[in-house]
Amino acid sequence: MSAMRPSSVQSGVYLQVGERRFITTEETLTDESPFFSSLLRHPHEAQADGSYFIDVDPDVFEHVLRYLRHGVLPVFYDNAKGHDHALYHLLLQQARYFQIERLRRWLVCRKYLDAVQTTITVEEVDHMYELSQPTGAHVEVEYHPIWKRNVVHMCPRGIDEYESDSSASSMQYMSLQGDEGKTFEEEEVPGMLVIRKETVFDPELCMSYSIFN
Repeated sequence: MSAMRPSSVQSGVYLQVGERRFITTEETLTDESPFFSSLLRHPHEAQADGSYFIDVDPDVFEHVLRYLRHGVLPVFYDNAKGHDHALYHLLLQQARYFQIERLRRWLVCRKYLDAVQTTITVEEVDHMYELSQPTGAHVEVEYHPIWKRNVVHMCPRGIDEYESDSSASSMQYMSLQGDEGKTFEEEEVPGMLVIRKETVFDPELCMSYSIFN
């Protein structure tokens, strides 16, 4: 009968990364990283308290460890700021240092860009009732008041003025007015510029990506 595998706490590996301390398992560290496989084969390299000291940025290393634990490739995206390319660059340096090939390829090939798709549309509306509301948390809408110029036809024969458009009613007015004495004026009218931004995230790509893709 095979021996029972120790719990993750009992078989924990302690890492002193910069000024922060992390605890994980040997299996987590060595599954994809030849660096850690080599390190843990040499227990004499551990410090007096049994931990292994690694001189890298701990705030970046936490993303490395999260990847090794779960296998989900990272996307650092904010709707307001976009992708955090500085963090991607720092993470790439550690992916190379720890020899994590799948993570390195994800960053080098910038596959994270494929995981987030953004569509932006711009629309002018004349009336408030035409304004559509956001349909989900992934949709952001900005409203910007604008002034528009409309051409108004003035008729000396006393027929009411009308705004220039292509509607059938306007064509009827033009027919009634005729060509005699027709004048044109411009007037400013309020409107609204609607900018709609829709962001779609593909979590499946972060889990299924292969270096052979």
